[in-house]
Amino acid sequence: MARSSEKLILATVRRIATALVPELPSIGDGTLSHILAAMPEIPHGGMIDLARASCHANSKAILHALINSVPFEQMAPPAEVVQSTRAMVQHNFSYDAIMRAYRVGLIYWCKRWSDAVERYCRDKSIAVSVVSYGTAFLIGWLDLITQRLGSEYTDEAERVAREGSLAWAAYVRRVLTEDDVNIRDAGLRLGYNLAGHHVALVLQRHQGGDQTPLDSTAHEIAATLSRAKPLLVRTDIDTVWCWIPAQVTSEGRPTQAAVIVGQGRPAVGLTGFRRSHREACDALRVARLAGYPAGTVTYFEHVELAALCGSDPANCRAFMADQLGSLADETVEARRLRATLTGFFDANSNFRAAGSRLGLHHNTVRYRLNRAETLLGRPLEENRLHLELALHLADRLAAPQRRVERSADVAGSRGRGRKKTVVRQQ
Repeated sequence: MARSSEKLILATVRRIATALVPELPSIGDGTLSHILAAMPEIPHGGMIDLARASCHANSKAILHALINSVPFEQMAPPAEVVQSTRAMVQHNFSYDAIMRAYRVGLIYWCKRWSDAVERYCRDKSIAVSVVSYGTAFLIGWLDLITQRLGSEYTDEAERVAREGSLAWAAYVRRVLTEDDVNIRDAGLRLGYNLAGHHVALVLQRHQGGDQTPLDSTAHEIAATLSRAKPLLVRTDIDTVWCWIPAQVTSEGRPTQAAVIVGQGRPAVGLTGFRRSHREACDALRVARLAGYPAGTVTYFEHVELAALCGSDPANCRAFMADQLGSLADETVEARRLRATLTGFFDANSNFRAAGSRLGLHHNTVRYRLNRAETLLGRPLEENRLHLELALHLADRLAAPQRRVERSADVAGSRGRGRKKTVVRQQ
């Protein structure tokens, strides 16, 4: 008995839904009108056309499913609905607003269904059941739409964000390279004063690092330099460019994030905007070449010569190897001898001044220099410019930890140098 009653209800639902097919245009328009009355914030123009297309496509799909008793697991939003949802993303229509429009539309549809049952249901004893069936179906349809369109909306929002970011990056690249940039117009578009002071940072995710949010890390480092709002440009998934509109003379503080950072020198105007960025890129390149650890901020002024000579990493390392020989090794002795050589040259080749600078006895300095000459296989004054450059590169391309170790070696030898008149050590 219950089974025959269910069949009767389903047959009545199909008959009423079929009777509503000729009314589809008015149902679609009525749904739209109901939504617009409840949501006056919907802008006119293109958005209204999108909403109308969605109302008509959904109404057609609902009647088709009711007529054919389509199971929910086999349903999917019509292609027109998916397209209109994606288009709404492009019109900056929020997901919450879309879902509210669906809920408002559902109220209208429930009313139309109830009226249709009153008009077309011949057996009044099952009218309530038919209304309940249609209402339950519509609620299920809303749940389906919420799930399916949610993922469509997210996918489209991510695509729009990616393309917007790419377009933004492309525009900044033009500002960095083109000759006919109008500073005022470009500044208005970027929301950044190109004619003022700048300090550029370039952040890159450290190799093997986690998915550190680069934008927030850029803001964090920029905040250690100035309270001014920085300009950020995401050039790819692992890189962010940053400019701080302030006259900054300090260096950015290291960060705990899994990134490495290059920082340019302060500069002014469009030329300075470009130069500081170029320097930040060069500083970052040196940091990567040297294998600096995550969290390092490399200031261009400290690595300027290394950046100039290190544009070709293979040639740079070959040059150091040719000039330094075994002094280029990362042994305790090689690091100690390089530090002594550098101190000697900085002291204008004066043994006593170098000893005072390094905290060593002048005979210790002399001994180490003789040892260095032996390892080099040539006098120190031969190709001295090349030798000093190679020493500078070896120092700047050493990771910070190795520099700390080298400093400890020198500091330790200072103490030993004070205890003896002549200290013979390697």
